[in-house]
Amino acid sequence: MGNLIRNERLKLYKKPSTWILTGIIVALTLVGLVFSHLLLGSSYEYDWKRNYESNLEYAAMSLKENPDDLDAACQVDYYTYLIDKEISPSDWRASAADSYFRTKYGLTDENPENGGEGTASPDEETRAEMEALKTMIDNNDWRAYVQKQIDDLNSSDDPIGLIGEDEKQVKIEMYNLYLTYNVPPSSGSWYGSEETLDWRYREIQSIYNNKLALIRGESNGALLTKNQRTQLEQANEVSIQRLATNAEPVSSTSFLGLLESTVSSMELVTLLLIVFAGGIISTEFSTGTVKLLLITPHRRKKIFWAKAVILLEITLITVAAVFVLSFLISGLFTGFKGIGQMQVMTLFGQVVHFPYLLYIVMKMLLMMLPVLAYGALALMLSAVTRKSAVAIAVSLLLMFGSEIIIALISAYTMYGGGVIPGIKFLFFANTSLGTYLPSASGTISAIMGTSVGMTVDGSMTLGFSVAVLLIYTVCFLWIARDSFCRRDVK
Repeated sequence: MGNLIRNERLKLYKKPSTWILTGIIVALTLVGLVFSHLLLGSSYEYDWKRNYESNLEYAAMSLKENPDDLDAACQVDYYTYLIDKEISPSDWRASAADSYFRTKYGLTDENPENGGEGTASPDEETRAEMEALKTMIDNNDWRAYVQKQIDDLNSSDDPIGLIGEDEKQVKIEMYNLYLTYNVPPSSGSWYGSEETLDWRYREIQSIYNNKLALIRGESNGALLTKNQRTQLEQANEVSIQRLATNAEPVSSTSFLGLLESTVSSMELVTLLLIVFAGGIISTEFSTGTVKLLLITPHRRKKIFWAKAVILLEITLITVAAVFVLSFLISGLFTGFKGIGQMQVMTLFGQVVHFPYLLYIVMKMLLMMLPVLAYGALALMLSAVTRKSAVAIAVSLLLMFGSEIIIALISAYTMYGGGVIPGIKFLFFANTSLGTYLPSASGTISAIMGTSVGMTVDGSMTLGFSVAVLLIYTVCFLWIARDSFCRRDVK
């Protein structure tokens, strides 16, 4: 067996095309990494002060044209105050100040339009509440503000924007998390990069969104399955653990975030393996060298497995080269800052902590499974058809064509279109393992609303997809070996 592997290694590695193609795949991955760094590093920074000044100028012009315009007068005072106090749009005081000034000018929900008469003289109780709110804003006393929100919710029978007592309690729980973990709230406005918001606020907002989804039984307009409910509950456990241990999520612009972005390059490695696997057997038949192999004392199955082993070897070499070079380039861009950060995630139903660098290695190895499955498919077609062009073309067509079809079916299922019976058992429905794995590039999604993995069937899990891929890989290899060993050679 060792002699056969050395023979296959000699035949594969002596070809310049092998190293040229491998080099192109690695180079494309590194170019993608460089572009990711440039794109993330040049993210747009919102100039909120300039926006305040523009809004103030516009409001002042409106007030000059119509001195009785209460809304314009309110805007002038509001933006003047924010500029003087240097309060950004994401600061909780921006939202609180808006409430204060609108109440001051009588621009309530019953009379919000420009030019309205308003209420020039609020009653005594309203004035007391306004002064208390103004004191909180001036002193930046966010704890008192949060406690006020809790008291208001507890004293309200029908809070605006909430449906039912359960949702009101979720809102109260969110405010209590601010107090428990000493996290200043945000106004809810988000501008610029993800770093403009405290990561702890993002985690609390994620918990809030997830709990609302669990109460309503839907996410993004689609009903939640039992498995998706479990995912949301586990996500909340992870967020609570992050807050309790002060384990900040990895940023997409950090060393580990850039390094993790190269995991997406595994699709390029799939192309490489398909090309090699599609020709490693069929080429022997087209050139006639298969007869030289068969007259040796080695059995056919040993010859087949030697070819399979060499395909695995070249794949591991490529993945290792991608990882090492990406590691060095990411470190060059970031100075290896944050290399010791920890990953917090659920594993076998338990929340665990371990180094994020180890997580990236594990994720890359796991993402190799679809690569090897596609390689086994190409190897099977190579053995069955004995034509390299057919094996490679059909494999690539199935790979890219199925991705489009599965994405459409996933979106259809996600938004209430229903589940197609049995589709989750298809090979191509289980190749996107990244759907199940958390990523540094998804840290900002918490404030944009709850989302769950887009799969063709909500009952699918990572373990299920891995099992399906392993079964298909074994079947592809068995068919390829059987075809190679049984068919006659002319």
